[in-house]
Amino acid sequence: MKDNTIYIFDSYGLIYRAYYAFVSRPLINPQGQNVSAVHGFFRNLLFVIKKYGATYAAASFDSREPTFRHLMYEEYKANRQKTPEDLHAQVPIIEEILESLGFPILRVSGVEADDIIASLCGHCSSQKRQCRILSSDKDLMQLINDYTRMLSPDKTEVWSEVDEEAVLEKWGVPPHLMLDFLSLVGDSSDNVKGVAGVGEKTALKLLTEYGSLDKILENAENIPGAIGKKVVAGKDDALFARKLIALKNDVDVPENLENYEIKNLNFLKAAEVLEKYGLMSIAKSYREWGSREKSAQNAEKNRDAHENAEGDALLQKSHVANSEESKKPIQKELVKNSGNYKAIKTKPELEKLIEAILTEFSKKGREDFYLAFDTETDGLDTRKAEMLGFSLSYIKGEAFYVPLTQEGSLFSQSSIEKKDALESLAKLFYEPGLQIVMQNAKFDYQVLKTNGLKGDFQCKIFDTMIAAWILDADRGSFSFDALCASELFLETIPFSDIVPKGGSFLDVPLDQAVDYAAEDADLTLQLWKKFEKQLKTEGLLDLFLNLESPLIPILAEMEDEGIHIEKADLEAYSKELSSEIENLSKDIYDLVGHEFNIASPKQLQEVLFVERELPATKKIKTGFSTDTSVLEELREHDPIIPKLLEYRQLSKLLSTYVDALPKLADENNRIHTSFMQTGTATGRLSSRDPNLQNIPIRDEEGRKIRQAFTAPAGRSLISSDYSQIELVVLAHLSQDENLMEAFRSGVDIHKATASLIFSLPLEHVTQDMRRSAKTINFGIMYGMSAFRLSNDLSIPRFQAQQFIDNYFASYPGIQNFIQNTIMEAEDKGYVETMLGRRRYIKQILSGNKNIKAQAERMAINTPIQGTAADIVKKAMIAVDGALKKQFPRAKLLLQVHDELIFECDTSEVAEIKALIKKEMEEVVQLSVPLRVSIESGKSWGDFH
Repeated sequence: MKDNTIYIFDSYGLIYRAYYAFVSRPLINPQGQNVSAVHGFFRNLLFVIKKYGATYAAASFDSREPTFRHLMYEEYKANRQKTPEDLHAQVPIIEEILESLGFPILRVSGVEADDIIASLCGHCSSQKRQCRILSSDKDLMQLINDYTRMLSPDKTEVWSEVDEEAVLEKWGVPPHLMLDFLSLVGDSSDNVKGVAGVGEKTALKLLTEYGSLDKILENAENIPGAIGKKVVAGKDDALFARKLIALKNDVDVPENLENYEIKNLNFLKAAEVLEKYGLMSIAKSYREWGSREKSAQNAEKNRDAHENAEGDALLQKSHVANSEESKKPIQKELVKNSGNYKAIKTKPELEKLIEAILTEFSKKGREDFYLAFDTETDGLDTRKAEMLGFSLSYIKGEAFYVPLTQEGSLFSQSSIEKKDALESLAKLFYEPGLQIVMQNAKFDYQVLKTNGLKGDFQCKIFDTMIAAWILDADRGSFSFDALCASELFLETIPFSDIVPKGGSFLDVPLDQAVDYAAEDADLTLQLWKKFEKQLKTEGLLDLFLNLESPLIPILAEMEDEGIHIEKADLEAYSKELSSEIENLSKDIYDLVGHEFNIASPKQLQEVLFVERELPATKKIKTGFSTDTSVLEELREHDPIIPKLLEYRQLSKLLSTYVDALPKLADENNRIHTSFMQTGTATGRLSSRDPNLQNIPIRDEEGRKIRQAFTAPAGRSLISSDYSQIELVVLAHLSQDENLMEAFRSGVDIHKATASLIFSLPLEHVTQDMRRSAKTINFGIMYGMSAFRLSNDLSIPRFQAQQFIDNYFASYPGIQNFIQNTIMEAEDKGYVETMLGRRRYIKQILSGNKNIKAQAERMAINTPIQGTAADIVKKAMIAVDGALKKQFPRAKLLLQVHDELIFECDTSEVAEIKALIKKEMEEVVQLSVPLRVSIESGKSWGDFH
């Protein structure tokens, strides 16, 4: 049955969204034009056609002339920033491509796109026909009814359908009351005032009680208290807001369904225009779809088999060969891309290829030859993943896929035994100096080890993901798809295109497997060639080659080694924590006078702000916040607050660590975390699945959790921790004489700081003074203000400011460093660490005071924290190398910020501690000593 649903595009909304999705890394075509919005708009348009099988659609645009709302209210949308020129310039391009496509465009003089959409939706409702609005604009939610719904992208760019229930859940009111709701609260994005002093919670309460805006205004005089006065005073503003926000439904737009038919769109002509603007990836997609439409006269009958073939244009490519997210079953014939890809089906063919690679390597030399490599697996767990095949590329546009023999494979007769393939691969990975490039190299490294390629690789391993991160750590995504789109303007083959739902990579015909897998290696090589040039140009190649790249195998081995835990200790502590939580619950219920769900924010709001009438300080959509920062502010107001905070802390520890960790242990009772090299912008490593860096350090509860991390029989743990490394780095970078002297003399740095800012001899410094000095020492690195310091120390603002003034008077070099760093960021647009790591400070010249202040804090902190992170990484490389040579049974297990955890034979502890301390303290030369605190014991909880 023919689907008569009309899909209506809120064009400007989608254009703006696409533009800002790439704002930190815009797509620039060969002509130098920003085409990010064009790229995103037409990806989404084709996605809708494919995903929903759309046969009727229209793109709605705002009038080029002022609208009736501007005539009613001169300040309408006056608060909006001027549209960026490079965004504005893309609108005519989008219109040109739409016209070449033959896609219906709706624009009416003096009318906004929203009014056009409202009128067309009105026609649909009267004709009892479905329509879908592609937008995330809340103003359009007033249109939602039985026939009209919205398709809205969320933060992850996944499109979801918004119906009446979704509106009610999000805003607390049904669609037919959205106009009244917005009229009361106003719309700051359009500079429309509502009733002054009436926020979302109050508006929701009023509408719930009176049913509509008209009824609220009729009863304004009877509404008690301050709210009633506000409604009376704001009556005219509310009525005027309603006139501005209400959407017209009488705009002259065609009612006839045939005006919106898109059955005969000219995809091939649109592809030509897309190519003219350098959008080769999107052009290719349009050309392929157009060819399919032209050649398949029965496409309408088969649409159900094809509607999801291309998938969501924003899904990231997966290396997993068995995915639950695969789209509808389809084994469609893929259009070959420009690459020359070939399958290697026999051992002699593979040996010949390996020989050719090594010959080319020998000819070009170590510095000029690169080999791209990628694996295909049956899962993401690298300790269990079966390697199904691998691909190789050493010439742009050419690549080879080597399928490995697997039971049940469609091409098991045209594949190579894994044992034979690994013997051939060993010649590459054990070749000294050979430079092998991968995307997410740690994953492929671990897969190779799991599948039998043992020993220390002699090749050099590079990672395009890490290269992209070094070039711009704040870019939105480092996924393969995102990098190919932004750097090569290429759209990769989606995994869901070739693997049927419920199937695996084994079910894919060999020709399609070759196209998919070999493309990975080919494009990885192309990405690397581009990144290598950029790294050289920006002076970042040394950081990539000598710090981040050598760390890849070290992190891989740390993850594989894991750390031993005592499940029994955690199980015992779980019972202890559960008992404490139960007792806290009883105490809280006694204070409140009744039981309630302490974990429910809604019920807790009722208890705190209604029953106990505590001051509500932070407003959110569903009422008032009860997050930890709010509770901390209320700590002294009510005896229930400290108990709530302790309840939350213990509950989090119980669920996140105490109960969760035993379930994550392997058969040897070892926990395997994952370290992320690209997880932060400052260069720090992050940890996940589980995150072992966030276990509390200083309290007893955290110590008990760490106590469960142990060494097996005959082994010991060693903890080596850089002492005050960030302050040491600050002393070196700032060259402040007083701070450097304090470190050289070996005195307690916080006590020394207190002595200076309080003008007292060291022996007269109290613990409270030291605590204040410690807060300032660390706070200064994060641009701490007097306001924040006064809160942290519970002192008056003037006193906090006096502390800061005294601090800078005592350490003038630090103040100069801060000022010079901000000036450097303003001049260059970025700051650097001591080892040359760069971070772009994109908002450093912002005219918004708060945004600029945040950017300045980022500029100050990055060189300090980033340099400290670089030193720790350098130490990891040095220590790991030394241990492999002298104590090969010793293993580096964890990195937790400035601390490294090792496991070794108990008999070798003393010697290994001496080696670690020497390597870590001598890894870099600073103006002040770099000191390491080192301990050993049977458990992690024994340290510090």
